[in-house]
Formats: sequence, structure tokens, C-alpha cells
Amino acid sequence: MGLALGSARASVTAQVSVIAVSAALFALAKGLTAYIRTPWGVGQLFIASFIPVYFAVTSDAIPAALGAGIGSFLGDLFFLVPLGATTPFFALTVGAPANFVATLLLAVFVKRYRSWPSFVAATVCFLTLGNFMAGALLWWLAPLPSASLILGFTVYWDMTAIPAILIGVPALVRATAPIIGRSKMLRYVPEWSGVGRRQMAWSLVFSLMFVGFGGAIFLLAPSTLSGWPGLATYFAVAGVAVVIFGPLASLLTGKRLGAARTAD
Repeated sequence: MGLALGSARASVTAQVSVIAVSAALFALAKGLTAYIRTPWGVGQLFIASFIPVYFAVTSDAIPAALGAGIGSFLGDLFFLVPLGATTPFFALTVGAPANFVATLLLAVFVKRYRSWPSFVAATVCFLTLGNFMAGALLWWLAPLPSASLILGFTVYWDMTAIPAILIGVPALVRATAPIIGRSKMLRYVPEWSGVGRRQMAWSLVFSLMFVGFGGAIFLLAPSTLSGWPGLATYFAVAGVAVVIFGPLASLLTGKRLGAARTAD
């Protein structure tokens, strides 16, 4: 009985630690780019997104999602609100729930389907969903002058978040490979080693989905381009980065994970 209670307490402690550490790191990372606003003055560059996604891959789903939501709120409250880029109300009702939902769905998916192509697909789909959710909530609550800005925000946050995730998460996984699977916080080892041609091909297909989403948005809401003339250029650069790193970023990480397993 005492052993069971001790194990349960250790599990709770580990989950609370995931929430606290991921929230703190996400909030601080948001603070580093808080001064780079969206073209519409609300919100910010979303490079920091790779922090909660790393925990979504390596930790339990609900603590990772809670850390994302809390970290988003704290980052907005302490860094964006003083700069006038958001308000406490929007931090609580827009950024926090969107980050929670996107991270939760991604975390559940990558636990079930643990290959690298699955991670690329989850990143493109669930980040786009979360960013669309944030834009829709902002349009509903603000309200924004045009519903087309929902798609504008979605494209902007996608093109700053998804490349950062496909580069940053493998880098973090590589750096922490010796403790992933051994730490009570980082319990899950992604199966990114041994990526062959078929998996690389699927990764490329899912990476091209990112380009397809952006193209569809430009066709559905061409006013997003007139709202920010440089959007197409920046999206093209982000698209190239995703198409390159989507298939290739796992290779170096996979070797490190494979070496760590061999050492075990």
C-alpha cells in the first residue's frame, strides 16, 4: 500500500513538474519575441511554439497541454500586455485555449502514431487548427474588422510556428536523448530512428500540406495579401524551409536516439 502511494505521488509530482517547467519555458520563449508583432498589431511571432510541442512528444498529453495553455497566458500577460500587443482578456480567452487544444490533440496523436511522418502531419494539421481557432476567437471577441483576417492570422502563425517546430523539436530531442525514457517527466521516446525512403516520402507529402493550406487560404481570402504585401514572400520562404526540413530533420535526431537505445 505504501509503495503504491509513493508511486502515485511520484507520478503526480512528475506531471506537475511537466506543467510548471513547460509553462515557464514557453512563457520565457514568448518573451524573447514579444516585440515582433503580427502585421495587424495583435499577437506576436510564434517561434516559441516548439517548446510545448517538445513536451507533447516526450511527456504525458494532459500535462503538456496544460503547460502550453498556462505558458501562453503567462507569456502574454507578462510580455505582450505591457507592449500593448494583447490584453489579459485575450490572453485568457484566445491564446490559452488555442494552445491547449492544439497541444493536446498533437500529443494524443503522436503517442498513437510515433513515426516521424506522423509527427510532421500532426504538426501541420493541429498547429493550423489551433492557429485558426485563435484567429476565430479573436475575430469573435475583438471583433476584427474582417473575417478574412482569421485566415491572415492563421497563415502568419503557421509560417512562423511550423518551421520552428520541425527544426527546434528534433534539436531538443537530440540534446536530451540520454534522459528521454529515463526521466519521469520525459517518459516517451519518439520512434524517429531508421527513417527510410518511404517515410521520407510521406514526410515530404505532409510537408507539402503546409504549402497547400497556405495556397488555399490565399485563394479563399485574397484580401489577406493586400492586408500585408510581404505575406506571400515570407510564406514562400517558410514553405521552402518546411519542405526541406520536413523530410530531413529526423535523420540526425534518429541517429542520436538510436545510439542512446544501443547504449541502454
